[in-house]
Amino acid sequence: MAPKKRPAASTKASITISGGTFLKKHGIQDALQTILSELEDSKPSDPWTSLKAALEEKSSKKAKMDEEVCWTAFPSPGDVVWREAAKARSEVAAKGPGAGAASIVCNGQDRTFPVDPKDTALVLIDMQTDFLESTGRVGQHYKDLTSVQSGMDGCERLLAACRNAGLTIAHSRSHRYGSVVRDDLVGTADEGYELHPRMRAREGEIVVDKWTYGAFASTYLERELRARGVRRILLCGVLTNVCVFATASQAVDRFIPVCLVEDACAAFQTDWHQKALTLINEPQTQPGHKRGCGLYFGEVTQVEKVEAALKDMK
Repeated sequence: MAPKKRPAASTKASITISGGTFLKKHGIQDALQTILSELEDSKPSDPWTSLKAALEEKSSKKAKMDEEVCWTAFPSPGDVVWREAAKARSEVAAKGPGAGAASIVCNGQDRTFPVDPKDTALVLIDMQTDFLESTGRVGQHYKDLTSVQSGMDGCERLLAACRNAGLTIAHSRSHRYGSVVRDDLVGTADEGYELHPRMRAREGEIVVDKWTYGAFASTYLERELRARGVRRILLCGVLTNVCVFATASQAVDRFIPVCLVEDACAAFQTDWHQKALTLINEPQTQPGHKRGCGLYFGEVTQVEKVEAALKDMK
């Protein structure tokens, strides 16, 4: 009986590196083992250059993967993964907002907000007939609608400029009226519930229906924005002291920087509008406070400054 042949020895190199928990945690140990084993197999003429190129490639892939994980929509509240995602986003935010294609001049000393069609959206809050006209379910309770209609003029200008510049556009509609939730209005083409004729969404623009004051907590707005690469928002709409304020707060909770365009926002009383602006912007601009761009709780600017920045971008 012929003796059994031993299996041929593998020619593939396998190199093992021992490291501490720090290197292992960041994937460096495994990456080095893989790279060195591949170099041993390929035996390049210039191993140092090949090693450097391989390390750069691994680093680039790791950064891209981390970024993709960091900027997906938040998971369910309370999950450990939520805390991990929040920490990852905070680390990205600490690096600054990036340059953008242009910068919007904002209130406060030397404050600006970057804007770029690739990663910036205009979010319009509740520009519905119910809030903007005297025949609306909410508007009928206020004698003077001058303030909210002035805000609609600003929104109209802002929307035109952002559409022309190619920004992502998102609209919210609210079926919460104080303590009453009117989900029966959704999808019925109800005239009061629908977006005002001057502010109608175009095909391809995001539209979400919400029952919370803020536009993120009860909708898929974040998921829709992330899917389009959006990482920061320009914010406008009604009412400044209610749903606009709540949306700004919910956005920065998700580490989405906010720039509120004050003359494209409105409340039923001008002092309510001003108080909301103060609460949103004063913490952002005060010395000694956290100064992360648009994250505490928002930068504030005007329509003409957005128009100027978008014009410079071309």
